[in-house]
Amino acid sequence: MRRGGQSGQTLPLVLGLSLLFVIGGVTLANDVMQEAPMIEQDVLQHAAYRAMIAGVDEYLYAMNANPDYVTCNTSNQGTGFCSNLTFTTWVQVATQSSNSPPSWVLDSDPQTNTTTGAVSMTVIGVAGYPKQLIYQTGTIVFTPINNFLLNLFWVNYDQIDPAVLDPDDPPSCGYYWKVGLESGCEAVNFVTGDDLSGNVWMNDSVFVCGNPSFLNVTTGDPNSWDEQTCNSDPTVSGTATKGATVEQIPSDDSQLATVASQDGCLYEGPTTVTLTGTTMDVTSPDTPTGPPQNGSAPANDALDDPANTNVCMPSSQGGSVSLPTNGVVFIENCLSQNTSCTAEDAYNPMSGLDETGASGPTYGDAIVQGTVTGPLTVAAQNNVIIDGNLCYTSTDSCENAPASPATDVLGLIAYNYVEVNHPVTESRNQYSNVATCGSRGAASAPDCDLSNPTFDVVILALNHSFLVNEYDEGSELGTLTVNGAIDQDWRGPVGTSENGNIVTGYTKNYQYDSRLHYLSPPYYLSPGTNSWDIASITVNPGTTCALPNSQNCPSVP
Repeated sequence: MRRGGQSGQTLPLVLGLSLLFVIGGVTLANDVMQEAPMIEQDVLQHAAYRAMIAGVDEYLYAMNANPDYVTCNTSNQGTGFCSNLTFTTWVQVATQSSNSPPSWVLDSDPQTNTTTGAVSMTVIGVAGYPKQLIYQTGTIVFTPINNFLLNLFWVNYDQIDPAVLDPDDPPSCGYYWKVGLESGCEAVNFVTGDDLSGNVWMNDSVFVCGNPSFLNVTTGDPNSWDEQTCNSDPTVSGTATKGATVEQIPSDDSQLATVASQDGCLYEGPTTVTLTGTTMDVTSPDTPTGPPQNGSAPANDALDDPANTNVCMPSSQGGSVSLPTNGVVFIENCLSQNTSCTAEDAYNPMSGLDETGASGPTYGDAIVQGTVTGPLTVAAQNNVIIDGNLCYTSTDSCENAPASPATDVLGLIAYNYVEVNHPVTESRNQYSNVATCGSRGAASAPDCDLSNPTFDVVILALNHSFLVNEYDEGSELGTLTVNGAIDQDWRGPVGTSENGNIVTGYTKNYQYDSRLHYLSPPYYLSPGTNSWDIASITVNPGTTCALPNSQNCPSVP
């Protein structure tokens, strides 16, 4: 039994405690509600950063798949090899889980430093919802690291290819600085009059006789950067470095056949390609063709994938077609079931012209000349033979280097040899040049010699050399000018000399195309290294989005 008066004190106590709980609950709820946006903001910042990095990684991957992607921007996206890239447009990023906030990434147009070759761009990541978006902005600088294209002249062995010295029983030759000049092996000298204006890389020693001119030289020889065979000094205007780490050259270009079949042009057997700007005249009788397209269009290349929309075969041999969309042309050896390659009258434009190495109507040879607009790679399962000048539309008759903004670039890749055509005639054991192309009474190419030719080109001979056919026969033909880069497994001779003076073939005038710091022939191969890497990332977090040059970003979808 409760005492009188106690009942009046219980109610206020209960009410007081209830009020305290209510006030505490409200305070706690307010704290939680105030803390929730802070937690959400942190989540969104991380999601926006991940989106930005995803954009960087995707673009770097694309650059290393095809280095020419650096020429892609809003003006050409969706076309050619730029068809898979998008700029100044939001692209949604795959989320890590169903609870992750939605996020997008936007890439600005790439900006190229034509002096250093570096490429910079702004990448913006965003995450969140319409009324709460968090942005992360990064300024990314990519640097070129492909040593093939950073050098004018890249050679594995500075010696004549053993298969050229003795095709039937080639000698065994190694790096001079490791084993010396072994029996049957022969060095190739740089001689007086040779002028190389770009970086030279030799895994082997460098052989000189006379007074050639170099810019910068790097050699794998740990003892000396040069070997002087006639006691004369070369001129080096830059640096000479010895003992560099030996780089490996790729040995196969068959992957380019797949690239060509999917969105390029794939041919079979000997094929002549005369470049005419954005088109090319093609003769490839051994390439099988399919039915006409759209009822009246020329028959397409039946070797290509069905989804390939390029028309690669003209309506008649020597007819014209457009350069392929992805910029890759590949000529493969004849398949065993292709009887047209073994017929008595099989097509063989190099017959009797002293092609180096394996030759004949069943081999995948590309015979190339002409002028090209835009980026293009011509690759062959056997040899690439140059039978005329190779020029860029952006040059002045092959005489001046293209301006920096120009994207004309031509790559020639051969599994075996890249050759300069040089037919000779023989009479009483004396060999003479054939009348030079274009001179009075001369036959048309490839049945004539080239006098003072100029090649705007990037050359890669994977297993053998860049050389002049019959380089040691006939008389001198003037100066061979290459504007671009030359990469080869074995040093290919382009002439012979006595006491440092040219006797047969050509004197060398090799000039580096500085655009190769950032511009590459499509799907050009590299010496086991990526073409690009990240030099720096500067992150600038913010709550708004702005592109370079004060451009506003589009609304997030």
